[in-house]
Amino acid sequence: MPKVIRSSAETNEANNEDLFVIEESLGYLVNKLARAFSQALGVRLAQHGITVAQWAVLMFLWAEDGPTQRVLSRHVAIDEATMARTLDRMERDGLVRRVRNGRDRRQVNIFLAPRAADLRDSLVPLALDVNESATATLSTGERNLAESLMRRMVSALASPRLPHDKELS
Repeated sequence: MPKVIRSSAETNEANNEDLFVIEESLGYLVNKLARAFSQALGVRLAQHGITVAQWAVLMFLWAEDGPTQRVLSRHVAIDEATMARTLDRMERDGLVRRVRNGRDRRQVNIFLAPRAADLRDSLVPLALDVNESATATLSTGERNLAESLMRRMVSALASPRLPHDKELS
């Protein structure tokens, strides 16, 4: 069983094979980066009365207005119950409208309210600014490589696979 330590500065051990160094873990770093992006964007969005959770929904609605709640929850990658609560708040705040589907009354489609449509031109530049700030020290090639590597990792984890030490019978 590997020993878990916070940083490599905590050890002088020659055999690092039995170490799990938290601050060198790719998962830890990606999570820390995602939180930093979220915090930076959240500060900017708050000036417009929008949360990061609402931003995620708005992005997909600006791209395609009128999906079902189920489709929208898949795009945003949150469970349907959380999406329902987020949409409740957004509807209360005048950002979205829920409309019962005319062909299938069991489905509800989500549409942008005029206020949300008007916010797009103010909010999208905020996200672009956060992306620019995060990548300001990267060359164009490094940024492209980072994007490519992240897409490959997302794809690799989206494909269900057995752990490397498990074999099919």
